[in-house]
Amino acid sequence: MFKKEVTIGIQEGVHTRIAAEIVNKANELKKKYGTELYIKKSGDTFPVVIGIIAILSLKINKGDTIEISSKGEDFKDQNAVLELYDFISSLCEDKNSISDIDYILKENSIANEQVLESLSIGLIMCDINSSIIYINSSMLKILNKELNDVLGKSIENIIKNINIENVLKDGVSCLGDIKIINDKELAMNISPIILNKDIIGAVATFQDISELVSIKEANVKLKKILESSSDLICFVDEKRKISYINPSYEKYFNIKAEDIIGKDLKDISPKGLRMKAFESKEKIQNMSYEKNGVELISKVEPLFINDKFYGIISISKPVNEIKELIEKLEHSQAELKYYKERFIQHTREEGAFKDIIGTSSSLKEAIFIAKKAANSISTVLIRGESGTGKELIAKAIHNSSDRKDKPFIRINCAAIPENLLESELFGYEKGAFTGAYKNKVGKLTLANEGTVFLDEIGDMPISMQVKLLRVLQEKEFESIGGLTTQKVDIRFIAATNRNLEEMIKKGEFRQDLYYRLNVISISLPSLRDRKMDIGPLTEYFITKLNKKLNKNIKGISKESMDCLLKYDWPGNIRELENIIERAMNICDGDIITLKDLPVFLTHKSTQTEGIINLLVEDMLRFEDYEKEIIKAAMEKYKTYNKAGKVLGLTHRTMALKCQKYGIKKVD
Repeated sequence: MFKKEVTIGIQEGVHTRIAAEIVNKANELKKKYGTELYIKKSGDTFPVVIGIIAILSLKINKGDTIEISSKGEDFKDQNAVLELYDFISSLCEDKNSISDIDYILKENSIANEQVLESLSIGLIMCDINSSIIYINSSMLKILNKELNDVLGKSIENIIKNINIENVLKDGVSCLGDIKIINDKELAMNISPIILNKDIIGAVATFQDISELVSIKEANVKLKKILESSSDLICFVDEKRKISYINPSYEKYFNIKAEDIIGKDLKDISPKGLRMKAFESKEKIQNMSYEKNGVELISKVEPLFINDKFYGIISISKPVNEIKELIEKLEHSQAELKYYKERFIQHTREEGAFKDIIGTSSSLKEAIFIAKKAANSISTVLIRGESGTGKELIAKAIHNSSDRKDKPFIRINCAAIPENLLESELFGYEKGAFTGAYKNKVGKLTLANEGTVFLDEIGDMPISMQVKLLRVLQEKEFESIGGLTTQKVDIRFIAATNRNLEEMIKKGEFRQDLYYRLNVISISLPSLRDRKMDIGPLTEYFITKLNKKLNKNIKGISKESMDCLLKYDWPGNIRELENIIERAMNICDGDIITLKDLPVFLTHKSTQTEGIINLLVEDMLRFEDYEKEIIKAAMEKYKTYNKAGKVLGLTHRTMALKCQKYGIKKVD
């Protein structure tokens, strides 16, 4: 066996017209090489002979892989498979959008399939080799099997003594046989499927004899199906009389059924498509024409039962209705695309910002601006004290932006010596200076199409600020010793804990660079200004560090949490994390207690001992002692004047000290 796989790239999958093109090509190759071609979906057990019903029954969607094969292995079989493979591959490239006619075909195909699925009788279709290419739900229930158990297999292996050979060989129908399947007595009819006088397969129906009394009920159901269809449906009997029109037909042409039923088609539409199909007894597929000023697309098909002609059926749809449906579909697809993009963006943002813990209004405002910045390409300046999470915000902005799959390069402007910063940023060429033995790629080159995070931008030397300004303005630079200008696409995010405005006044920071960086400004609050977040942050760090330290700490005692809440946290979140990690390492139980915290924290919270503790290893900053003394005096004497007299300070000095340390007057 020679076989070849192809993945379907057609947007709507293999719908009716595409299937027809594949069958037509397979027939050409059969005549050319004398070989039968087979098809199956990847994962299916048995291939089936290529035929329109067989292909449609596979329900091949975009992205599905199908296998084309032949049973022989000589050069003719291989050529046939390869030519069909190339043909289907070209269809995948060229048939990317559904046409009006394809839309009708697809809709009618779905409608026909739904009609077959709704039948209470069992139905099986076979190809010329007796392989099952379609089976409806009712038949699967009769057999008590799953679809994969029967599709592609020979019907003779599924139903014993069915004797389908004569039907496929001679085209002789087998009607009225009785079959016993799973203790059910069934009436079986087998008829050949004939196309252009060639037998291409057979259809077998199985009906529980006890259900024959329900034929009237089945007719009622069929009528309901026809009445609920939006298609314009008309039946013409074998005597050329119009026997049925559905409500959609009546409504669209503004006629009543009783005014047209029973009339000769020749008197109603002597030159129409229905008349042509009636006289030729041949199918007319998807013809566009105009009737009563209405443009229609119609399909007309003769009705044969056991080779006996019983009239025709026409199914039509107004073109303007198709256009409306396509417009609605396009609108729905546009809406779907919008909501999909919003969902992806929301999910991306939630994921990127999930590690930023806190509920204070100042932090929420900073995160709100950061999320807006993620959707922009403008430069961002993040301001805040050391340890407030400036790099975390920068990474979150990058990871929720369109550049998330591109590099994020961090450059600490304070950590790199001035004489190395330029080569670190721009790189250098071999021989540019003593010691430059080979080329070095700069971080700006590595960050192309990504994000550069300039941490501690306030510590960047003035000489480098000029060169950075050019990159921001012109999006280009030269490496040290380089002759070519490199173009880059970089999004810059800068961060600082310094007062850049004061530095500008002192000539320590360029004003033009400041304005280039300060397009979107984000201010991160210090931890002492968002103490409500200390609890959630502590829980987060305990969970995070349990994995790192292989510990099982469950929480922190109330007394210990009080200590954390009373501390001013000059090192902010970074200091809090370090203290929690230290406490977890020391902790012998599963709850952090006072003994696990540093002495300066526990002494500070103990009112009976006071803050003054002159043990050398526990000495605090002078400002810590001063703050505690000012606070104690204000709590006791209530006013600036009285407290100042006790401490030997003026009313104004006391007021300024209280303002500095955030101490409020006690009423």
